[in-house]
Amino acid sequence: MAASRDVAQLLCDLIALPSVNPEENRERVEAPYGEARMSDYVERFFQPFGLRIERQQGLPGRDSVLVHVPGAGSGPPLMLEAHMDTVSGEGMDSPFTPRVEGGRIYGRGAADTKGSLAVEMTALREVLEEGRSLPRGVVLAATADEEYGMSGARRLVESGVAIAGAIVGAPTALQVVSAHDGQMYCQITASGIAAHTSNPQSGVNAIYLVHDVIGVLRRRSDLLYPQRQHPLCGSPLLTVSVIKGGISEHIVPDHCEIRMDFRVIPGETCEQVFGEMKGWLAQDLDPASFARLDFSSAYKMEPPAETPSDHPLVHAMVRATSRVLGEAQVAGVRYNTNASHYSAAGIPCVVFGPGHISQAHAAVEFVEIRELEAAAQILKDLMLQGSLA
Repeated sequence: MAASRDVAQLLCDLIALPSVNPEENRERVEAPYGEARMSDYVERFFQPFGLRIERQQGLPGRDSVLVHVPGAGSGPPLMLEAHMDTVSGEGMDSPFTPRVEGGRIYGRGAADTKGSLAVEMTALREVLEEGRSLPRGVVLAATADEEYGMSGARRLVESGVAIAGAIVGAPTALQVVSAHDGQMYCQITASGIAAHTSNPQSGVNAIYLVHDVIGVLRRRSDLLYPQRQHPLCGSPLLTVSVIKGGISEHIVPDHCEIRMDFRVIPGETCEQVFGEMKGWLAQDLDPASFARLDFSSAYKMEPPAETPSDHPLVHAMVRATSRVLGEAQVAGVRYNTNASHYSAAGIPCVVFGPGHISQAHAAVEFVEIRELEAAAQILKDLMLQGSLA
């Protein structure tokens, strides 16, 4: 079948187009940075079918591409979405030279998430080439900047496009993922008083203050977080991941900062978790120490996403997956995707795709060809079902 024959080659083509997210250097677009090469490829891929193809600029020179396929019905379309950007290929051997070996395709983005994009493009092309009538319209959305700022997803939501439901590509190992965590980064800075280390009592050690902060965070989160369980995603998580402080061995440090990653379960919000964390410190530290802390605004706040397991979109995806694989598993995951913003906008979402999250961002990244082929057939079946009821 066309999906089985073409999806592996398409993924190889996509891997060979470097699209590294430049992260804080957001307007950097020269190779290997930016999604422009991918955007152009996706547009050319669908031009022969005479479809309406829309480009949305989330960042200068970094467009998302929306391919609109009409359906027989009048309701809002189904969206097939996957992001085009990848993390850096640093530390990999020839990250942008695809390699096919042992039933796998290797290269940066194979699992996260050019594999999902290749599957979506292949499934849709097969439907178009066969001249099949879609009961419901489809929008294929190849988005930019998921790995850093999610500006492509934000821009898509802001555009006001009506969507009945979204399949968000990610390496789920073909599980039907109906819920995932949100993610929040925040920073706490402690201000001390510098002094000579031969007379430390005349200063205030900012590193010691941060040590006390970390103690409170660990004690409170270890006690309280396991008591809060989401049935698919588990408990919240807090990780202190960066610490910086001090300038010399013989100076009492007057500055120290920590940065943290919070995984926020569905049913909670980033704002609630941030406020709770400040409350712990206000209660457990002495007032003088707490007064020396600065709580920078959380600089990444991606909400959790959840679509009820009994929602029609989840049922439709389960049916399609079961028809191809013989069974389907509904799951939750701890990582974060563009579904955060679609779900927050009221769009029902299922996260789905080939590959495993353990391969994402790895030094050796690959995806199984058999999973690519099965995923393409599942999405084709879903599109031809049409009904999300």
